[in-house]
Amino acid sequence: MLGTWINAAAGLGALLWARRPLGTENPPPNPVRFRWGAAGLSVLIGGSGIAHTLPHSISGSIRFLGVAVVGLLLGHLSGKMLGLQRRLDLRGRTLSSQLPTPSGPPPRLSGALAMGALLALNPLLIPAAIQDGLEHRWFGLALKSALDALAIHAWVRSLSPVRWSLPLAVLGVILFWQSVWTVGTASAANWLHSSGIFDAVMLASSLLILCSAPAIAGIRRAALANLLPTLIWIPLLTFLLRKN
Repeated sequence: MLGTWINAAAGLGALLWARRPLGTENPPPNPVRFRWGAAGLSVLIGGSGIAHTLPHSISGSIRFLGVAVVGLLLGHLSGKMLGLQRRLDLRGRTLSSQLPTPSGPPPRLSGALAMGALLALNPLLIPAAIQDGLEHRWFGLALKSALDALAIHAWVRSLSPVRWSLPLAVLGVILFWQSVWTVGTASAANWLHSSGIFDAVMLASSLLILCSAPAIAGIRRAALANLLPTLIWIPLLTFLLRKN
């Protein structure tokens, strides 16, 4: 898949930069500028995806957006009741305890797998991967790839000596998890079309990417995992309304 190659290229590019010594001619990336740039991309990707799915008529667009808002509210309520963000945070803390440190023992494969699992648990990965599977649009995946590459870059720079096998293991975990969602959605695309909920799934994915912008920019901490049930609610409401 093209998205896999984008992810791998971004990660390998970060690894190559990580091997260069820091200095005045090679400063580290500005995290604030990167966050705002990534947030702007998420707004562009999410907004364009929503606009792409809207019906041509004004009344149809208003109804479609109304379903989206109700689905988002129900998704947030469902995620909060299930404790998705709380469970994700707990899992993240458990995996973090397995990460290697510069002052600790030499990094092992288990630390790399834990790092890959932490990045794969990013709630933004799922809607971006679903978008890729639906229409082979790789902009959302490119955004996620850049975020993954920056995280891997920071981790690799902290280790001495740098072991190339560990970052590649990190990417392997991320790409596998991402491929499961992308391939699964691509396989179901024809069924989604025939059921009349293809655009609803695309709308839900784009809406979640758009909602991630404030959290990416650091404006406010958002419980993005609690919004994941929106991916079920919006298509379900659309399907039920079409039947009626």
